[in-house]
Amino acid sequence: MPGGASCTAASSHHPRARIPIADTHSPDYASRMRRYAILLGLVLAAAPAARAQDVPDGFSVETLVSSLAAPVAFEFLPGGRVLYAEQFTARVRLVRSNNTLQATPVLALTGVSTNGGERGLLGVAIDPGFPARPYLYLHYTVATPAHVHIARFTLTGDLDGTAGTDLVADPASRYDLIANAPDAASNHNGGTVRFGTEGLLYVSLGEDATPCAAQGTTTLRGVILRLRTDALPPGAGAAFRAQITPADNPLVASADSNSRLVAAFGLRNPFRFQIDPLTGTLVIGDVGANSREELDLLSPPVPVPLTDAPSAISALLGANFGWPWFEGTSTGSGCGGPPPAGLVAPVYDYDRTLQQGGAAVISAGLYRQVPGGANNWPNDHVGNLFASDYYSGVLRRVVESGGTWTLAAPIAGQPAGGWGTGFNEVSDWRIGPDGSLWYCRQSVNFAGNTGSIGRIKGPGNLHTPPGAQLSLRLLRSPAVGSAELRVAAATELSIRIVDLAGRSLRTLWDGAALPVSPGSEFALVWDGRSDDGDRVPPGMYLALVEGGGRRAAVRIPFLR
Repeated sequence: MPGGASCTAASSHHPRARIPIADTHSPDYASRMRRYAILLGLVLAAAPAARAQDVPDGFSVETLVSSLAAPVAFEFLPGGRVLYAEQFTARVRLVRSNNTLQATPVLALTGVSTNGGERGLLGVAIDPGFPARPYLYLHYTVATPAHVHIARFTLTGDLDGTAGTDLVADPASRYDLIANAPDAASNHNGGTVRFGTEGLLYVSLGEDATPCAAQGTTTLRGVILRLRTDALPPGAGAAFRAQITPADNPLVASADSNSRLVAAFGLRNPFRFQIDPLTGTLVIGDVGANSREELDLLSPPVPVPLTDAPSAISALLGANFGWPWFEGTSTGSGCGGPPPAGLVAPVYDYDRTLQQGGAAVISAGLYRQVPGGANNWPNDHVGNLFASDYYSGVLRRVVESGGTWTLAAPIAGQPAGGWGTGFNEVSDWRIGPDGSLWYCRQSVNFAGNTGSIGRIKGPGNLHTPPGAQLSLRLLRSPAVGSAELRVAAATELSIRIVDLAGRSLRTLWDGAALPVSPGSEFALVWDGRSDDGDRVPPGMYLALVEGGGRRAAVRIPFLR
């Protein structure tokens, strides 16, 4: 899908067969297509043999559900359920907690364009206020008129996973957020919708095979959008730009209404990004053209004072990541004249020319442990960047030292070539509620109905030393009237509510260790008042926990 991660395209040899596309503009595209046409006949003639997935000692790979039809993106729901999107059928499906499929689709879209391999249903997200706000958000391409569509649908039925009935979304409940992002070319459509820690919706859009359009902010090409959704009315409808424009977006003073939505630009095809659940930092995988695949970091507008946060080397909102002046750290074609000032370099990139058959980076984000997670990864992996390549299947681990991100040193049992191997055709990654790194694999050797959802399990909390665990999370975002927090720590600590200037407003806990066992969470509620009992106005606040020489924080979008 993303000009390199575009896994498939219609084949003239078989009406249902699909073949992978790396980049229709790369020099070896024609020869690659001839090679794939030959290979496709072999794939269709025999059952696909999955390449073994290999990970270091102490980790294991588990396939949870298989024989899926090109799953492309997924999201977690309450009750141990997983919601996923099928790219080419344009259906949203539900995996129940027992790893069986709900027989009927949650939603089946019509009018979706799927030709070219990088079109179709590409992204899925759930409202952060779910199930009180029972909304599903989708990123897909529409055939007539051709455009990229970002829309909300209302879910009904078994919202919390306890009733045992179906979860469904009525197509007639569609509420359009963006209905006119251009799709003149079949490739470079982006594909991610994710809610940030501040409760706003981030959206990735490719440059629609128009490289220099990425150097502007008015045409919705080559950008990350940042949208407000909490003020939209229920039911069907369509938003106008002012309704979905956050007041703190970097270009909010622009005369152009599209520009006001832009959080970053200068991207080629940011097909998949992830959001760090601790700091809110976006980890963007931008697919390359001829030479480099890159990872970019984009910080939210409110800095979080963490000792292990990447904010010091992350770009700020409004960043220009440089395409087509640069492709990763290589000089690109540019747009005539000198490049503009202030272009932001990737934090990590790699040479895509060393791979046979194409390359496309798929961001897996920053790894974070989950409080009490049965399959948490070890402490030395926390805060590391992970990214796979759609075609080679290599999963890379990248670590930061002194403001520079580099490949991590190999560890025991790590396969040759990367931290993990065999993750071909993986199109999405997420940290699961169990602490595993979950993935969505579209297919095996690009054969139909061979997709799967699986996870890489760690050893759990066995290696977490006392006092090392410290986390804080907001139960519902935005917080309306009061904020429900969950805290995990094994040390004496303080928990405070502060404003954006860092002024302390309310102390929720001070001095003592939490009355819970290690790995468990403690519930706290902030009632929206200061230490003096005054009601604070609506706005953005931080809950800050400090203990044992460490810090954690979470943003609280607070409403009355």
